[in-house]
Amino acid sequence: MLLAIDTATSKIGIALFDGISVLHEAVWQSPYRHTTELAPAIDACLVRAECSIEDLKAVGLAIGPGSYTGLRIGVAVAKGMALARSLDLIAVSTFEILAAAFTPRPDLQLVAVLEAGRGRFSVGWYQAAKDEWHASSPPELHTPETLSKAIRTPTLVCGELDDSLRKILGRKHKNVILASPSANLRRPALLAELAWARWQAGETDDPETLAPVYLQTTQNIPG
Repeated sequence: MLLAIDTATSKIGIALFDGISVLHEAVWQSPYRHTTELAPAIDACLVRAECSIEDLKAVGLAIGPGSYTGLRIGVAVAKGMALARSLDLIAVSTFEILAAAFTPRPDLQLVAVLEAGRGRFSVGWYQAAKDEWHASSPPELHTPETLSKAIRTPTLVCGELDDSLRKILGRKHKNVILASPSANLRRPALLAELAWARWQAGETDDPETLAPVYLQTTQNIPG
């Protein structure tokens, strides 16, 4: 049994997965309550799935990019559970969770977007290869304007798309496809599937050394 935890942004998500079925999934908005809401939600998840913490064998974790506070809390809980109960820990990029919701298309690139504060967005660029999305460059920080300028070929844009970003990108109707609100929801069930696949392949992370992935808001923004 694998527990998936995503606290990368103001949305919290958890899921319970046994390799065949998603036994429980929950996503909710929690701007400032990660500390008080995460642990009780995990307890409730186990109760609703009629499981106990002894049934858990692994934890899948959204490792970032994301907000400092949100990531710190999720990483602390996941690492604490892994160390205390000898669970395997598997970290997954927050961008990769977003990309996993979409079927890879060789005729499109994919841009995954997360709010980074101060009117900026963390951006991950992906290309399709062998029926999978693969990161095509390191993550970047962008404003809506610089992201719009950077998109020069047909591109599917997904993730945390606020009204201003939608309006600016929507002007590039020839090169931009905006994902629907439901498709933009970062689902912990997808995190669970990604983490499960890596776990079964023997790809785990060391809970003692694992660290969150941040993009600094002081980082230069491409022109």
